[in-house]
Amino acid sequence: MPEPLWQVRPQPAVSAELLAFTADPLLAQLLAQRGLHTVAQAQAFLDPACYQPAAPAELPDVSVAVERLNRAIARQERIGVWGDFDVDGQTSTALLVSALQSLGGQVRYYIPNRLTESHGIKLPALDKFLADGLDVLLTCDTGIDEHAAIDTARAAGVEVIITDHHDLPDALPAAAAAINPKRLSADHPLRDLPGVGVAFKLMQALYQSRGLGAAADELLDLVALGIVADVARQTADTRYLLQRGLAVLQNTSRTGLRALVESANLKTGRLTEDHIGFWLAPRLNALGRLGDANLAVELLTTGDLTRARTIALQLEGLNDRRKLLVDRVVAHALGQLEETPSLAEANVLVLAGSDWHPGVIGIAANRLADQFGKPAVLIALRPDGIGRGSARSVPGCDIHRGIKTQADLLLTFGGHPGAAGLSILPDNISAFRRGLSAALAGCAAAAPHALSLDAMVELGQISEQLLATIQRLAPFGAGNPPVKLGCAGLVVLEATPFGAAGAHRKVRVADETGAQQEVIWWRGAAERLPEGRFDLAFSLSPDDFKGGGVQVEWLACREWTPAPVTVKPALLDWRQERDLHAKIQTLPAPVVWVEGAPLAGMSATPRHRLHPAEVLVVLTAPPGPDILAEAVAAVAPRQIVLVGQPSPLDSLPAFARQLLGLVKFAVTRREGELLLPEVAAALSHRPTTARLGLDWLAAQGKISIEIEEDEVLVVRPAALPPDSRRAAAIEEVLAAALSETASFRDFFRRASLTILEKMLM
Repeated sequence: MPEPLWQVRPQPAVSAELLAFTADPLLAQLLAQRGLHTVAQAQAFLDPACYQPAAPAELPDVSVAVERLNRAIARQERIGVWGDFDVDGQTSTALLVSALQSLGGQVRYYIPNRLTESHGIKLPALDKFLADGLDVLLTCDTGIDEHAAIDTARAAGVEVIITDHHDLPDALPAAAAAINPKRLSADHPLRDLPGVGVAFKLMQALYQSRGLGAAADELLDLVALGIVADVARQTADTRYLLQRGLAVLQNTSRTGLRALVESANLKTGRLTEDHIGFWLAPRLNALGRLGDANLAVELLTTGDLTRARTIALQLEGLNDRRKLLVDRVVAHALGQLEETPSLAEANVLVLAGSDWHPGVIGIAANRLADQFGKPAVLIALRPDGIGRGSARSVPGCDIHRGIKTQADLLLTFGGHPGAAGLSILPDNISAFRRGLSAALAGCAAAAPHALSLDAMVELGQISEQLLATIQRLAPFGAGNPPVKLGCAGLVVLEATPFGAAGAHRKVRVADETGAQQEVIWWRGAAERLPEGRFDLAFSLSPDDFKGGGVQVEWLACREWTPAPVTVKPALLDWRQERDLHAKIQTLPAPVVWVEGAPLAGMSATPRHRLHPAEVLVVLTAPPGPDILAEAVAAVAPRQIVLVGQPSPLDSLPAFARQLLGLVKFAVTRREGELLLPEVAAALSHRPTTARLGLDWLAAQGKISIEIEEDEVLVVRPAALPPDSRRAAAIEEVLAAALSETASFRDFFRRASLTILEKMLM
């Protein structure tokens, strides 16, 4: 894909009133760039207390729904909430259930299984849900095009209330109420609400009808989760709800959310939209993609701390599995494009695989769309003879509209401009690819992405004051992108790797005035540093790791002179070689990466001690593509030799014996100190798996973890009795993690060289 073009956003005229209000020229400029030119607009954007939200009743059919729900609560009628398995659907369901129960409602809920039912309301599952007796069916994040399901419910004597935010069908279902912001005008402040926002506005109206309007604020922590996870446009009421929701999230009393935050090693008092997007939402999403999303509703509504922690542990393991499966799908997809280059020439990537997990193809499609700058549709071919597809688009391209033009080739489809889902018979995929490519002609331009900078600043301007200015625009996301800044004419003074595998860099730069600044270059250890003077694009964020200060993050650089071409390392495939000793001895001073069980008579290096060298021998099959990438970055070799021997530590008994030995050595020889990267390398597993193992031993009463700081733990002989329930829950997650690692090692040993090359590059 071409390198991004650089451009600085237009600098609109700033009024004297706005400049006087902000008392900060840069803040005034940034506000004006976002279309906020008056003091009233700026105040409403920056401070939710100055924003006037739209009344819930502005949503069509809200009043009808409130009246029906009040009647159901008064008569103790049975209300069934039907949700969806993504985070927006999970939080919507949890919000409706907790709100209705707090008002005395008799509530049940159901979320479909992604793998067996897909999105929407399938009649067999609905029939079972209705069979236990319902009076009202309340949907959330789904239902707006479910004509057959709504008719089935009505025929059974059940009234239906729809809350949804997806695109409208040609005709609305015959429900008692169909609450959807897409029924409003395009410029209405409620138009961009996600499913959880629609559910909240309905419950807010219900609370208000009972004189309890302020009580609805307790639901806003769930609203914040859903808005960020659904990548909703942060404008008007959506931004307002997110701002208020983040404030509630800091001090949430929701037991399940506190357990989820705890399992992600976060602090509730400093949660931002980034923490939701990168830590919390992926864990909940993994449950919807690979497990039973009904557990997420239990997590978000339970008051049982032990149960909440158990579910949070399951989410941790599923999230690790999700990462592995996504990496595998992307690698396979890139392999197809390598083998059949014509597939990449269309206006859309349409690829299919028989061993792709349907729960992760959407994430993989998003990666490919980002990498190739065009929409991507990935289709998992299932044993039942039906392909389940997920589509992700790029800005300016309505993928849902394009897919709709191919409706005659599809079994089902649905979604919105940026993402969609579909089902298709395998024989129709080729025709679907041709038709969709033709439908998207003109919107999937092959031009390079543009890197848009908000402003150019001097290096000496970077300070906590500048960060405070930028943070006033937070929360960031769709509709309010993070601020990107640029500095010109810099030089590199020094660069040092850091991180468990040395995959990242701290780069000290200077300008012509002598001003200096440390910049964090994530995943930059393997990249070439610019030579001579260069321009730098960067972002600013609070330094959470140091407890304060400014963190400058490297985004891209533009050298004044052409950058040298990075030489890709050559791959040698020795996975079938027998006499490895003799072969390795022919290599010039290689780094032999071995974990778990050293090869007799051979000098070996674990991952935490890898260092730059010309040749890297991957002797042990790595536990995952992330660890492999970190190892390659740390060594930066010109040649990689692939051996990929199995590890003897992938079974639970062997893993446990090795871990107990490491703990015993730490207690007797190191005063209990354990370095997590060192333990992970000795176990030949991910750090998260190593930590799971330690938690498992603690739950069994074999050790106690007294101190944990960064990647250092101090363990002691057990001070607390065993907790068999917690130990069993952790063991289940740990066993799954070991199994997934063993599966990846097997994949590594069997995959084609083309696929492995794509994974490494």
